[in-house]
Amino acid sequence: MKIIVVVGLPLSGKTTHCKIISEKKGIPLVETGTFVFKEVEKLGLEATPENVQKVAGECKSISDSYFTERAVEFIEQTHNDAPAVFISGIKARSEVDFLIKKFGKDNVIIIAFHASPDTRFARLGNPDRTDDTRGSKTEEDKAMREDRTRFELRDRKELGYGVGTLIALSDHVINTEDRKWPYHNFDYTIREFGLIMDDIISGA
Repeated sequence: MKIIVVVGLPLSGKTTHCKIISEKKGIPLVETGTFVFKEVEKLGLEATPENVQKVAGECKSISDSYFTERAVEFIEQTHNDAPAVFISGIKARSEVDFLIKKFGKDNVIIIAFHASPDTRFARLGNPDRTDDTRGSKTEEDKAMREDRTRFELRDRKELGYGVGTLIALSDHVINTEDRKWPYHNFDYTIREFGLIMDDIISGA
């Protein structure tokens, strides 16, 4: 099985691209954030930003790759026969190291999605952000649209977790820039991503 770690700063397009390729090629998409909310629900807490942050911190104090480990358990239970699985939400090198130890270096591929801050900020107004996210995320987007400083602080937070390191170490980079040169439209980047996945699967 190939484990495809998809990384990128918020609104770089990773989830949107993975969902489309997942449907086209039957590659499951597993998001580590799902397991954060499961831990919150298990404790009978409301999924407020404060509770989510508190529970996530407690779990990561047990293991820095806690939620990646839960994601792998889920994959082994439900997608064990899949030739490849997307994992989104990984932010730290330690989480990738866990996957490499589990599946082998040749079976863990990092694909990064990249776009400029201006392009990603503009995407806060995209309709699919409202249609396809939790209500709390919609409110967060609204707050960031009204105060760009919030958006920039979130980027810094993500980079502080180690996302920048994973982007630098990625095996493939998908440039989703659509407002500044060199820009690629969505059809182009979906096709590019699909071809990369064809190569990865054929070499499985």
